[in-house]
Amino acid sequence: ATVILRYEEERDLPTPPDVTTQTDAQGRYRMCGLEAFREVRVRATYSVRRGKERKVELDRSQFVDLEVDVGDAAFLVFSVVAAEDGRPVEGARVQFSPIPLAGITDSLGRVAFRAIPPGVYGLAVRHIAFAPRDEEISVLGDQTAELRVELITQAITVAPLEVQITGRDPYLLTSGFYERRASIEDGYFGTYPEIKSYTTLGTFFRFKRELSVRYRRSRIILLNGRPASRLGYNSTRELNEIKFSRVRGIEVYPCHEAPPEIMNQVPDTVVLSDCNLVAIWTR
Repeated sequence: ATVILRYEEERDLPTPPDVTTQTDAQGRYRMCGLEAFREVRVRATYSVRRGKERKVELDRSQFVDLEVDVGDAAFLVFSVVAAEDGRPVEGARVQFSPIPLAGITDSLGRVAFRAIPPGVYGLAVRHIAFAPRDEEISVLGDQTAELRVELITQAITVAPLEVQITGRDPYLLTSGFYERRASIEDGYFGTYPEIKSYTTLGTFFRFKRELSVRYRRSRIILLNGRPASRLGYNSTRELNEIKFSRVRGIEVYPCHEAPPEIMNQVPDTVVLSDCNLVAIWTR
C-alpha cells in the first residue's frame, strides 16, 4: 500500500511537500525526519482504493506508531465447480495477486478468505484437470459474498508409467532395509524367503549359526523400528512368541554400524559401546 502524509496549511508559513512511502510485506511503513510541531493528515491507498484519513500532531523527538487502514476487510467465499455439470472441484488453488493470499478448495469445492482489504485484485484458479482461469475482481469494504467460479475440463498428457518388478518386500523397501543391506558390510541381513528354511532350528536368534556365535554380545532389539521393550517384549524369550511366518526380515550388525535413522529409535539411556543391534521386521 502507498501511505501519503500531507501537512496542514498554516497561516504565514510555507507548507512542506507531501511525504509518500510504501508499506513492506507486513504492512509496516516508516517516515523519518518530519517537521515537528505541525499537524498532518495521513492516508493509505491500495490499488484504486483510498483508505481512511488520520490526523495527528507531530512533536519533536517523538515516535508515533500510527495505524491507518484502507477500509474494512471483506469476507469472501469462493465456490469452484465444473462448468459441464456443476459438481464441486476439490483441491483447486485460488490465489490473489499482488497480495500473497491463496487457498485450496475443500470437498465441497469451497474456500474462504476472511480478511481481504478492499481493492482490485487479480484472481487465478488452478486445478490439474481443468483449464486455468484468470480474471480481475473488485473487492468492496465490509463486503460479505460467495462467488461461483466455473472451470472447464481440460485433457492432460501424462507420461507413461514404467513398472519394475523387483521381487522385494514393499515394507522392507520403504523402511530402508535393502539400502542398509547394500551399505553395511559387517552385518547379517535376511528376508523371510532366505531364512524360512531355518524354522526347524527354533527361535529367532538360533536359526543361523552366526547369529548365536558372531553376535553373542549385548543386544539392542528393535521390532518394526521401535524398541521391543516399549512394545511389551522384555526378553528374547517373549519375542519367541511371535510366529516365524510373520517375519519379513531381520538385520543384525554392530551398533556403531547402525545409520542415524535406526539409532534415533534407541533410548538415550542405552549404553551403545560393544553391542549389536538386532532389527526384526514383521507382517
